Amino acid sequence: MILISKGILRRTIVCESDDKDDDVSKRFTVTLPDSVFEDLEVLADEQGRPTANLAAFLIEIGIKESKERGEFPEKPKTSKAKKAKEDG
Repeated sequence: MILISKGILRRTIVCESDDKDDDVSKRFTVTLPDSVFEDLEVLADEQGRPTANLAAFLIEIGIKESKERGEFPEKPKTSKAKKAKEDG
């Protein structure tokens, strides 16, 4: 998907993570400047993987590094959605 916002060409990709800690992968949309998306495409092609897969991997790495530096708040033991499901 291509969006034009404030005169800047942006590309939107859907990221999906395969985090083994969660039961289900989550999907969401990320909007990137065209130049960033092109760099992501080049690196994904070089690695022989889909662009969205590489984006999901880079987001995961960024979050892990942020946690290691202590910049990330601790995650609650139980998410609101999981608690609501358990409470039924």
